[in-house]
Amino acid sequence: MCKVIFIVLAVTIACAASVLFADQNQDKQAILNELSVYAESDPSVLGSVVSAIGDAYMRQNKIDEAIALYEKAGSILGDNEDLLNRQANLYNQKADNEKAMVIYKKLVSLKPGNTWYAQMLSSALGAAGKKDEAEAIWADLVAKNPADAGILSQAANFYGNVDKMDKAIPLAEKAVKLDANNVGYMQNLAGLYNRAGKFDKAEDAYKNIAATANDQWLKDWANAELLNVYQKQDKLDDFAAKTEAELANNPDDASRLKLLGEVYLRKGEGDKALSNYEKAAGIMPEDKNVNNRLVDLYESRGKFDEAAAIMEKIIATSPNEPYLYERLGNLYEKAGRKEDSKKAWEAIMSRVTNDPALYSRYAEALYKLGDLKNAVTQLKKAQDMDPVNLNYTLRKASMLISAGKIEEAKAALGKVSVEAKEEWMRTEANRQLAEIANMKQDIKPAAVQSAPKPAAAMQGVPKKEEASGNKKKKGLFGR
Repeated sequence: MCKVIFIVLAVTIACAASVLFADQNQDKQAILNELSVYAESDPSVLGSVVSAIGDAYMRQNKIDEAIALYEKAGSILGDNEDLLNRQANLYNQKADNEKAMVIYKKLVSLKPGNTWYAQMLSSALGAAGKKDEAEAIWADLVAKNPADAGILSQAANFYGNVDKMDKAIPLAEKAVKLDANNVGYMQNLAGLYNRAGKFDKAEDAYKNIAATANDQWLKDWANAELLNVYQKQDKLDDFAAKTEAELANNPDDASRLKLLGEVYLRKGEGDKALSNYEKAAGIMPEDKNVNNRLVDLYESRGKFDEAAAIMEKIIATSPNEPYLYERLGNLYEKAGRKEDSKKAWEAIMSRVTNDPALYSRYAEALYKLGDLKNAVTQLKKAQDMDPVNLNYTLRKASMLISAGKIEEAKAALGKVSVEAKEEWMRTEANRQLAEIANMKQDIKPAAVQSAPKPAAAMQGVPKKEEASGNKKKKGLFGR
């Protein structure tokens, strides 16, 4: 009875599955038929389908298949902007400049107001060696849009990149006059002045940016570029004097203090740099640039506790950046604060669990802290994460040799000598194995030596060591 029921159930399930799959296939075919009919009247509906298939090809890195798909779609859909743009991008990836150029020409004709397509066409022409045609694109854009600051600034960039500063600078100057509030245009102009060796004008432009910028990062950038201008002219002393004079009138100008600190760093006057950065930190205690400089300066002077204290402040504002904890752990180690160093490293390792290089650096830190066992453990973890790179095992062997754990070191070196893909690594492992063998050959059993004749006063009195039956061991490992 049970057997009959089982057979009936099996047949029922099979029939149900057959009906289900049949229904699914019918639905699928019905949708395809409907799509085909709809596409006859409106071919653009296929665009989204083609894009989805193209994206799938790209996820599989099938560039040629994606290009072929877009070309076929083009014969049906005509000049579809999205598909043409996708196709041109793929030709760029393949460095097929001629085909990219053809596509961008179509896009420029489709969207003459889109300067991005014009810029890409110009780039493709230049890459294909058609420099005159590339330049003509921008000449035409400038002629048609003489009051468009954006186009003028882009054209200035083009001419600057082909080293035609006589055309680039006037266009950039005009862009600034048309839109004086756009700091990007002023940045572009300052850079062109700098590259052309017009240092006086570059200095004025960078000063203008530093004085009018609302964002601190932009002020810092402009000041740094201004410093570069002076350094190019070998005028750091002049720049330091000017900045000192400006600070005399406004001693709490943190930006100037930072700038002066950087000047003295470039002049190799670290103590003066440190003094200015300390003053800036008093005014801007949360400024990352200032604090990072202070860490470097304190560390270079062996002031590891001071450097660690600043690093703690940096971490307080950026607690999710693991590399900061690594820096802190190293500073603690240099300061002799072993437990603090371990805690800092543990904080990193709790956040990053899949970086073999980090585990290797953790191992080195533990080794410096005298924790050989855990250092070896971390190297094993690194090796497990990156089995091909046997550097971790080679380093482990070196640690074991230094600790006198010769047999464990031999096992590690043996693995490297057999499995390493790099010849130098196999050679190094075999060299170390040979050294270990020579070390062991030099170790000889302690010879039974006749006791030296005792002095007359000591005759008949055994030495303390011989009386107790303890003899000194000799050899490399008998100390």
